[in-house]
Amino acid sequence: MQESHQPRKVTAISAIGYGMGDLYGGGQGALVATYLALFWNRFCGMDIGLTQSVIGMSAILSAFAALGFGVLCDNLYRFHIGRRFGRRRLVLAFVAPAVLVGCLLWIPGLPTFLYCLVYVVWVMLAQLFGTSYSTLPGEMTADFSERTTLSTVRLFLSTASGTLIPLLGDIVLSAVGEDHPGGYMGFAFAVTSMFALAVFICWRSTWEMSPRQAGFGIYEDSDGDSATIAAGPIIRPARHVTQVWLHRMSVMLREYASTLCIAEFRRHLTVYVMVMVSMDIFGQLFLFFAIYDWGVTAAFASMLLTCAVISLPLMPVFGWAIIRIGPRRLYAINFAGCLIGVAWMFASWMLSGTMSRAAWTVFTIIGAVWFFSFKSLCGYLPWQVFPYIADVDQIVTKRYRSATFLGAQTFVRQLCSGLLSIGTGLVLAATGFDSRLDTQPASARIGIGAILLGWFAIAMTIGWVESQRMSLSKETDNMLLMEIHRLQHGGAKTDVKPEIRNTVELLTGLDYNDCWRD
Repeated sequence: MQESHQPRKVTAISAIGYGMGDLYGGGQGALVATYLALFWNRFCGMDIGLTQSVIGMSAILSAFAALGFGVLCDNLYRFHIGRRFGRRRLVLAFVAPAVLVGCLLWIPGLPTFLYCLVYVVWVMLAQLFGTSYSTLPGEMTADFSERTTLSTVRLFLSTASGTLIPLLGDIVLSAVGEDHPGGYMGFAFAVTSMFALAVFICWRSTWEMSPRQAGFGIYEDSDGDSATIAAGPIIRPARHVTQVWLHRMSVMLREYASTLCIAEFRRHLTVYVMVMVSMDIFGQLFLFFAIYDWGVTAAFASMLLTCAVISLPLMPVFGWAIIRIGPRRLYAINFAGCLIGVAWMFASWMLSGTMSRAAWTVFTIIGAVWFFSFKSLCGYLPWQVFPYIADVDQIVTKRYRSATFLGAQTFVRQLCSGLLSIGTGLVLAATGFDSRLDTQPASARIGIGAILLGWFAIAMTIGWVESQRMSLSKETDNMLLMEIHRLQHGGAKTDVKPEIRNTVELLTGLDYNDCWRD
């Protein structure tokens, strides 16, 4: 197992190797969101209501799975297999070949229940991967700048994947045609194989904390597996298996509930959920919006999605800005830009058919460049903030529980996303949407536009307001790390400096005396 027993330097090679994982993490969402609903509607006999219900229910199941995955991944060091192969990288090694099951999603003529089953497995694998992968920056280094480098490279490659998939899809569909499934199938098979290779490279390029560094030193020299997958005291065998599992479940739920005691996490969670759920809905509906509201082809809509490529050269600027001006100010710039982009897309909708086609195309492409630049920043910022949440928690609990926090935020995100996906399908079905028609009734077109643009605008507004209450920055995180280091080496809580005490209380929402509990 590759562990960081001694501090290791994050190099360009290791950062790129880590970032390769998000070719899958970000790319699988782009592949599914851009093409799967359309493919199922056109070639697999599934209507929009059923498609959205499958996507929504899978997200809800994934939400509950996230709870188990988070605690499992944090506590694998309690078991021999985790101590031998790592608690994070063991998961990466499993996911790499398993993602190939996703090829079954793109074969027409299979039973509907099989599409549903495979999609659930696909979503679960992405969830399991994300639970371990997203925690690695905080384990590979404690340095703010190196963590920012890891996250920046990761999100650069994620954005590249999310941009190239629609671009290459546009090329394939333009060459092969959109009216038969062969182009979709070949493209999806190739991309899924790339995902498996990317996760393998990530597994080979990363390292993680040792059991002792992660707060599991008591198990480091243990050969037994008697501990349970729950934080807290070891659970001894009980008379009834049901009682044992009920106890484990209650401990797990208390573990997750404790994450909400951290004030900065509550603020981050609100922003994260607003951003990610709005992006989920956008991904599911944009092609329908472009085809039926704007009246363009799927190939042109895919080309518009590639306008996100403009954000790639901006990624280093994003990384510099988050260090220079902090997440709070960058969030304000981001949300303002997204709201302008939503207004621009609405204007394109209203002007479709009234402007000359050439002028409308230029206007829409410029708007897409603007919108997708800020949309990429929207996906970038929460993941830059997340690695530091576990630092805030560590000064309270003495443990580094990044996967538990990831499980909690993913549960809320997937639950909300699933419910909204189901609701979207029901609303569109009620408005008369029929995927078998080349044109949709006015009520369906209005429904698509209202859900896509209206929800995005509402989510951005809520996220903007909540982000201005956040206090994490390079300076405040450094204060936390210095205080954690001081306390770990026997420093007395009574000797804390006033400015550090105030920072700890601001970030945790707790009195300083309630932190670093015995």
